[in-house]
Amino acid sequence: MANDARTTAVRSTTRRQPRSGERKPRAKNHEDRWADIIERAGTIFYQKGYEATSLQDIADAVGMLKGSIYYYIKTKEDLLYELVTRAQDMFEATLEEGEETAQSPAPVRLRAFIGRWMALTSREREWGLVAEREFTRLSRRRLKRVIERRDEFSSYVKDIIRQGIDEGAFDPATDESVAATAIFELMKTSHLWHRPSGPLTMAELGDWYATFAIRGLGGPRWRGRKGG
Repeated sequence: MANDARTTAVRSTTRRQPRSGERKPRAKNHEDRWADIIERAGTIFYQKGYEATSLQDIADAVGMLKGSIYYYIKTKEDLLYELVTRAQDMFEATLEEGEETAQSPAPVRLRAFIGRWMALTSREREWGLVAEREFTRLSRRRLKRVIERRDEFSSYVKDIIRQGIDEGAFDPATDESVAATAIFELMKTSHLWHRPSGPLTMAELGDWYATFAIRGLGGPRWRGRKGG
């Protein structure tokens, strides 16, 4: 099982293709304006929250009439969905491993993953926060798609934990789902208190999280319980 997990963990560097059926292709100038709308919407959602933001707020920020935004979207939810899925597209890169890392013991792979996630969190603070904070406001159909993709991240970490148990590096009594959830909660809530001017950089915080998680799972010197 450990070998299978490591083999399937090697991800292609090819980015996910555009989601079919979400938007029709447009001329380059319209695509540039669409990108600007998304960028400004992300900033305003980050600052004011999704519910408190109006389409007029976004139109004013972009410098266009509110009615013109309807060329690009039907509802404000379209903007939130685009932001959430783009954030997921970006974070999908954290699932990619080089061949050497993919063939490494589970504690090494887990530390590398946490490092990748925290590095991207540092660069994409606003979009990551909006996606995590607001995704539950999506309609049922869209929420289902988003949750399915979130499950891909969880499955990836659970596979690493399962590998560690198979290798004898992690406590076999570990609940993989609970452990994976705890790791993601640590990483995703960092924005609530971390400050760039604080004593730890995001990279150092990620390294601390990795040490905390690996030790909590029993690694790297798990010996088992007496009589177990």
